[in-house]
Amino acid sequence: MNENNDVMYRLLVQSVVGYAIYMLKPDGTVANWNAGAERAKGYLPDEIIGKNFDCFYSAADREKGLPQRGLAIAREKGRFETEGWRYRKDGSAFWAHVVIDAVHDDDGKLIGFAKITRDCTEQQAQFAEQRAQEQKFRLLVEGVVDYAIYMLDPDGYVVNWNEGARRSKGYTAEEIVGKHFSCFYSTQAQQARLPENNLKTAYRTGRFEEQGWRYRKDGTSFWAHVVIDAVHDDDGKLIGYAKITRDCTEQQRVLQEQREREQVFRLLVEGVTDYAIYMLDPKGHVVNWNAGAHRAKGYTAEEIVGEHFSCFYSAQDRFACLPDKNLAIAQSAGRFEDQGWRYRKDGSAFWAHVVIEAIHTKEGRLLGFAKITRDCTELREYEQQILRAKDLAEQNSNKMAALSKFLDTIIGNIPCCVIVEDVVSREVLLLNSKAEQLLGVKMKELAGKRLDDYMPSELSGYFSQLATAAQRNEGVHKNEQLLRTRGGERIINASASIINGNDAHTNYVLLIADDITDQRAADARIHHMAHHDNLTSLPNRVLFSQRLNEALRCDFDNGKQTAALCLDLDNFKNVNDALGHQVGDDLLRAVASRLRGVLREQDTLARNGGDEFSIVLPGLTHLQEAEAVAQRLIEAIRPIFNVDGHSLTVGLSIGISIVAGGLSTPAELLRCADMALYEAKRNGRNRFEHFSSEMGEAASKRRMIETDLREAMTHRHLKLYYQPITDSLGQEIISYEALMRWHHPKRGLIMPLDFIPVAEETGLIHSLGAFALYEACREAAKWPAHQSVAVNLSPLQFKNSSLVSVVEAALKDSGLAPHRLEVEITESVLLDNTLVNIRILQKLKKLGVRIALDDFGTGYSSLSYLRSFPFDKIKIDKSFINDMKESREALAIIRAITGMSRSLDIQITAEGVESSEQFEQLKVEGCTLFQGYYFGRPQPSETRLKLFGLDEKHDGQVHP
Repeated sequence: MNENNDVMYRLLVQSVVGYAIYMLKPDGTVANWNAGAERAKGYLPDEIIGKNFDCFYSAADREKGLPQRGLAIAREKGRFETEGWRYRKDGSAFWAHVVIDAVHDDDGKLIGFAKITRDCTEQQAQFAEQRAQEQKFRLLVEGVVDYAIYMLDPDGYVVNWNEGARRSKGYTAEEIVGKHFSCFYSTQAQQARLPENNLKTAYRTGRFEEQGWRYRKDGTSFWAHVVIDAVHDDDGKLIGYAKITRDCTEQQRVLQEQREREQVFRLLVEGVTDYAIYMLDPKGHVVNWNAGAHRAKGYTAEEIVGEHFSCFYSAQDRFACLPDKNLAIAQSAGRFEDQGWRYRKDGSAFWAHVVIEAIHTKEGRLLGFAKITRDCTELREYEQQILRAKDLAEQNSNKMAALSKFLDTIIGNIPCCVIVEDVVSREVLLLNSKAEQLLGVKMKELAGKRLDDYMPSELSGYFSQLATAAQRNEGVHKNEQLLRTRGGERIINASASIINGNDAHTNYVLLIADDITDQRAADARIHHMAHHDNLTSLPNRVLFSQRLNEALRCDFDNGKQTAALCLDLDNFKNVNDALGHQVGDDLLRAVASRLRGVLREQDTLARNGGDEFSIVLPGLTHLQEAEAVAQRLIEAIRPIFNVDGHSLTVGLSIGISIVAGGLSTPAELLRCADMALYEAKRNGRNRFEHFSSEMGEAASKRRMIETDLREAMTHRHLKLYYQPITDSLGQEIISYEALMRWHHPKRGLIMPLDFIPVAEETGLIHSLGAFALYEACREAAKWPAHQSVAVNLSPLQFKNSSLVSVVEAALKDSGLAPHRLEVEITESVLLDNTLVNIRILQKLKKLGVRIALDDFGTGYSSLSYLRSFPFDKIKIDKSFINDMKESREALAIIRAITGMSRSLDIQITAEGVESSEQFEQLKVEGCTLFQGYYFGRPQPSETRLKLFGLDEKHDGQVHP
């Protein structure tokens, strides 16, 4: 049996080819030789057996006695293990891992050595390359001078230190290695344990990133951008932190200077008082209002913003549709310019010079109009006086002297430059005071002389060209030009005309010039306002569209990719609604600042409006670059915002679309990014998604619902169901709530939750809402006089200025008494455009319609609006009804609502009552009206009488 084992063992050893395994005699002579040895060293057994194993060593190693020393160690300690160069039969070298074990017999006598050799040349090369790479990386990090790059141990003590760290913070490696990194923080920050908290954040999330003040060895401070990354070994154990710090003091200073310049510019526009400068939306409604507009027209911004600009026209002009015609000209031609009478708030008229410029996107979509109005009443009066004086002079030569003096007086007081020259000699005959100021010379100095005798050649040449052109064309010639005057560079708008004298040989050149430098500066400010967001000073949609087109064109030429990102803040509406628009505006500015800090110089960040932003990322090579930017943007927004004493937290949802796979037009790129944003918000918010074909399919599905919904409205597939609302005894039906249902010919009954959001997105909600009002009023008119009908209004219906008219028409067509119609609104109606919406509610109240506040208790500001608007009814949200048995808080809220309602004399309806136990409890708590499945499910009108237990007399009594 042992012999068999020995045979098997020898065969196994002989067959191993990955290792050279052989025996040595006590003197080092090779005793046997396996296939692995033959393969590794090139010797056949007949060639090597009997030779000393030192032939595998170099001559230098043999001279040092290394082979025999290895045997001696193995003989003494039982094993010798080493690595080094060994040599094959052909003289080539290989890196070998060698193990020599001493072999003894049963009596302990040395009988030889077992030697195993493995060729590790390839692994050694890999190790050498790895060490070289590590050395290169170490030299690279140590050589970086613009960034402080160093490692911290898990407790925050400095482990190493590069040149950038020395330059940035002033410490040498000898001074700082081994010290805690908190020494870079202020004493206050150390006391607040900010360094330790930052490490905890990096440990918990993998990364900590912020900007703030840090301190050098000499005590000076600098504004730093700091990134701390937790570093783990392969087993996930924390081994320390990688810390990168960059001195951003200069960038912070430049950013602050930019903000200050933008503030100065904004104040400059708002402070202009000689020009009315404001914007109109595409329909002609006033969007903003500067001090010059207030001064010229008498309206404050609060009075006029949102009103149509036609109020500045006379009734006759409005009847002739001149305001709309002027906008149409501006839209088609790009600019409309006119002079005419306009009217102030107090009804007084003034002669106005008006310029209206259409503002379009790159694709040609109209965004609105920039409008500049100047009160030229005095100037027109002066011009009229000149004309009247000229007529008088021609009619009565006997009064020429008096008229001449009168004319001189008028001309002297005209607020623009007047110059009269002789056509032939070009001698100056008349120069008024304004012309003297512009030219820097008195009339008495120029009398009988030419302009070019006393004026800079550029200015005199300008007037000479105008006069020559007017003489050649035999009419009025106008020109506008930037000229160097003695008062500096000014923009001059001048006209020249030929005035015929009393005889054929007496002709004059009349030059009238106006310094329009300030007007053009105002035009430039308007142009900036038309391309930038007033709140954040970021590019607006117009400028964003231009930048996106440029990026697409440039990246196409250079073989790069362009990404478009659509951003939307999460939780911003709650902050804005709860804390007010001022806090919301300040938060948006802070968000814009953080977003800008993440992007490159060539990237474009724009604000679309509200809490929506867009970004262009040009020059990309793959999608992962855009995703990395998106992740950094989300991380930049994650830290708490300190705004006006409030600690605020918002999230960021991002949709990404990149030019690839046929996406090439700006519109398509933005549409896909918007679909990706929709998906990011749907998947939980505070994340990013990039566009995929599945998103396109989802959008297609929404469009299909929209198409089917339009068809359903045409073919009357929509129907109202009615759910009863009973009194406190549960015996009498007081009212019904009208609830819309969609009977789809293929998909059956569709509930509002599936189609109302699409209707609100597409604007169909206005038609649906009108249908519900007309149908509910028509049906309720057939009911007993004591029963009313409740109709839900979407918040978007309040954006339609004709809502009150629709309600009024529905009541009139059906003959239903106004007090029998009840409209239900949610708190979002009051939180969105509060002043306008409350006015609409007041108009509905004036009609006699009852107003109910639905889902009460789930919003932010319910109590304040109960004080400001007299609701007829409050409906307690069914979530409180469902939870009142298990939740003391829910029951306490119900009691608070009923108690408050009794004090305000407001009816209370409990929604979602599903059991007699709930019914009895709610009666005890003071609820007066009830609605829910316990009393009846919503049913169509034709089955209402039967299912709700009403008898044929239709008396409104429930008969069980």
